[in-house]
This record gives sequence, C-alpha cells and structure tokens, in this order.
Amino acid sequence: MQNYNLKNKETPITEFQKIDNLIPESFINLLEIELMNMSSWLYVDSASGTSNSFNREDTNVVDSFQFSHIIYDFEHGVSSHLWDQIKPMLWFLEDKTGYKVHDIYRIKANLLLPCNTEKNNYNIPHTDHDLKDYTSMVYYVNHSDGDTRIFNEHLENGPYNLTVSESNSPQRGSAILFPSTQYHCSSNPIQSKTRFIINFVLKLSKN
Repeated sequence: MQNYNLKNKETPITEFQKIDNLIPESFINLLEIELMNMSSWLYVDSASGTSNSFNREDTNVVDSFQFSHIIYDFEHGVSSHLWDQIKPMLWFLEDKTGYKVHDIYRIKANLLLPCNTEKNNYNIPHTDHDLKDYTSMVYYVNHSDGDTRIFNEHLENGPYNLTVSESNSPQRGSAILFPSTQYHCSSNPIQSKTRFIINFVLKLSKN
C-alpha cells in the first residue's frame, strides 16, 4: 500500500493507495454540510447495484439498501448541481498524486445508514468498471464506521472465493484509490448515524 502526502509520479494505479487530507479543511466542511443537508437522494435497494453475481455461501454478505445521488455520468449525460463543487477535487487529486485525470466515467455520492449488521458483515462485493485502465476513488465525506473492503481478486477472477486485501475505515477528508476492476464493497455503519462517501471512476495517466 502506498500513502500519498506529496506528489508522486508512479505508473497508473495498479494497487490500493490511500491519500490523507485530499482537500483543504474548508472544502471538507463545505462538502460534508452540502451532502448532509441535501434532499435529492435516490433510494436504491442494493448498495452494490447488483444482487446476482456473488458467492451466496459467504455468510458475511448482508446486502443493504442505500441512498445515491449521481453527480456526473458520462454514459447518460447526467450532471447534478454538485458538479461544480466536486470538480475541484480532481485538481487536488492531480496535485497530490502527480496523475492527470484523463477521463471521467462516473461520480456519485452514496449514503448508508445503520441496518442491523455486525462488524464482520459487508455489502455485496462488486467492480466499478470492466476495463483495466480505469481507477476508482472513494472519498470519505464524514467520520464514521463501516469499512470499505478491497479484495485481492479482479473481474477476470470472478466473484467467488474472494479474499480481503485491505479493510479501510472512513476518515473524513481522506480518499482511497484502487483499480476499477478490483472487487470491493462497503459496509453499513454501526456506531455512526450516517456514512457518506463520494465514488469516482476515472481514467488516470502520468502527468
């Protein structure tokens, strides 16, 4: 695992990476207040967006509903009122990592609530894109529990017999990066009332 605090010009994202303090404190506060007070959330009955392709023998999987808000969607030509506020995050990402954002596939905000789960439970593992040159970024809007689990396996390995590579706890203002073909999943908060994140699917290249 790499932890970016300064500019770093490595090859395109091939493994889990964490960025501390992606954006300034004033920006962190702005986004947290905006999402906490936003009313335009869409109810989604599965936090992974799918309920079919996973190992149903994995007793740790407890699929949950969530609320989502599409900020930018290239395929459907959608951008929300948050787009202008979220866009500068991409510039901070470039500054922190030395990567250039070459393409945006999707950006969306997700809200999870407590759902009678236990610490070992997580939502259905899934991937964000089927092309290896895309990178997923999860930005944590607020302090909460409900780890993001990153598995060793990628799309070509299939969703069975997954093994956990990383389990990352939400830290307000931080972000994680990993290949979009890598299986991952969220988990519901237990102690916290809410878990807000922003999910980016991007194509990055060396600056």
